[in-house]
Amino acid sequence: MSRWSTWWLCRRHTVLAQFPGSVAILGVVGHRSCVMGGVRVADVLLPGVGVQVEEVALTDTEVRLAVRSQAASAACPDCGRRSSKVHCYYPRALADRPVAGKRVRLELRARRLVCGNDQCDRRTFAEQIPNPTRRHARRTDALTAQLTDMALFLGGRAGAHLSERMAIGTCKDTLLRLIRALPLPSSGPVPLLGVDEFAVRRGRTYATILIDMSTHPPVDVLADRAASTFASWLRDHPEVRMICRDRASSFRDGAQVGAPQARQVADAWHLLHNLAEAVERVVGRHRAVLRERLTCYDDRAEDGQTQENPGRAELDIHGRPRPLVARTRERHLQVHERIERGDSLRAIARDLHLSRGTVNRFARAADVMELLFAATHRPTLIDDYRLYLHHRWMEGCTNASALTREIQQLGYRGDVNTVRRHLKPYRNGTIPQTAPLPHMTVRRVTDWIMRRPERLTDTERKCLTELCERSPALATTTTYARRLALMVRERRSEHLALDVWIADVRLDGQHELRTLANGMRRGHAAIQAALTTTYTSGAVDGNVTRIKLLKRQIYGRANFDLLRRRILLPP
Repeated sequence: MSRWSTWWLCRRHTVLAQFPGSVAILGVVGHRSCVMGGVRVADVLLPGVGVQVEEVALTDTEVRLAVRSQAASAACPDCGRRSSKVHCYYPRALADRPVAGKRVRLELRARRLVCGNDQCDRRTFAEQIPNPTRRHARRTDALTAQLTDMALFLGGRAGAHLSERMAIGTCKDTLLRLIRALPLPSSGPVPLLGVDEFAVRRGRTYATILIDMSTHPPVDVLADRAASTFASWLRDHPEVRMICRDRASSFRDGAQVGAPQARQVADAWHLLHNLAEAVERVVGRHRAVLRERLTCYDDRAEDGQTQENPGRAELDIHGRPRPLVARTRERHLQVHERIERGDSLRAIARDLHLSRGTVNRFARAADVMELLFAATHRPTLIDDYRLYLHHRWMEGCTNASALTREIQQLGYRGDVNTVRRHLKPYRNGTIPQTAPLPHMTVRRVTDWIMRRPERLTDTERKCLTELCERSPALATTTTYARRLALMVRERRSEHLALDVWIADVRLDGQHELRTLANGMRRGHAAIQAALTTTYTSGAVDGNVTRIKLLKRQIYGRANFDLLRRRILLPP
């Protein structure tokens, strides 16, 4: 008789024994199941599993269950014929879900049975109990499912840390293998498709996510954002009838080639976002207008009131000329001299060792002050708190550290040194007689233009009106921006409104708006569909936000295969 058989027979006739290191063990005579208080242990710890618990042992960190199969026979994995003839017994250890913060270990008395089919190539086979056991498995199916959910929710490293707290004990590589072992869900027909790109490595590698706009789950993830890849996917799914996308040219071209029967719909939010970017660039080219004092900010302005010295911004905090100012003046002069000689922008960029974008920016600036204002009047963290600091100084609070703590409670994110530099003129005796005016930043004016007119305050409306009176370019930009924003927000497409807007902008709009109009002209059908339907890419953007969360959980180090599985597999 083998050592295992002898040991098992000794356990069967034990009424009360003790495992090494255990606190107590419950035993019964024969093969009757272990019962505690009239409740079968198997029903509590292993519900729905066809095993019989012989004994239970408790240690400080572990619960051990001696179990065996209740089935009278088992099916051969090759021929399927059932057999009850036992060839031998062998021990098998399985980890199960923890109980009361303790690991659970199943000590299974497994059977190897003899196949009674003479035509079968397999003579003997190991019995596999449904649910708890699989071939070569060291864990039960229930524990594997729990670890898989943990991996899908948290990822490898975070899931491994949580498993240690839950007394399971596994490593991150095991959790990642569980994710890769899962089958990918089938998408089925997708008549309404949403598409957008997301960054695998920001600025370097991008991928494409496809969404079922009817139910909003991800359908597939493509390895890049090329038009050919998207078109190839669409050819395999001829059932697509509508595609919701942003204004990217790669998706437009891919949809035209791969699914010419589908109707493309541009996203309204992306259209408004592109419009806001164009308006911001227009306002940025007219920063000099923002430097002039606005009477709507201070009704106490008088003709004899001293104004801020415009040349002060060209000096550093020590009163010395800033090297940036001299360099900008010199480059502006060089670029315009070369343009007057007839040199191309490419040749100028090559000779001056500048980028094409920098040369274009210097060439478009007729006056060097447009460039100097952008360089010397950059927004700072303390701009929104200048008025508060002025009032507190006039009230007698001159401690920079105390003032820093006060404005930090209001949302200031800088340090005390920035506050000290701002208060240096106050300490030198040059205290303004009136409160400082709020900075007219490019973003603030852009917000006034893009916001609904009825949501502007009286002061904001007066300031924007005064800016438009000073600059005809800002006036026309405001008019065109509000016309397009009204069409997009209220889905207005009557009387060829979009075509009229594009024609007007191409006639007398600013350069940035003309560039936007030319792009809208190429995607005219998709934008017209956005004005006549209610489809948007909101569900796609929501899934992109979820992808960003998944990337942060895996610290951006997962390859595309693992990232794709975490996106497509629902936890």
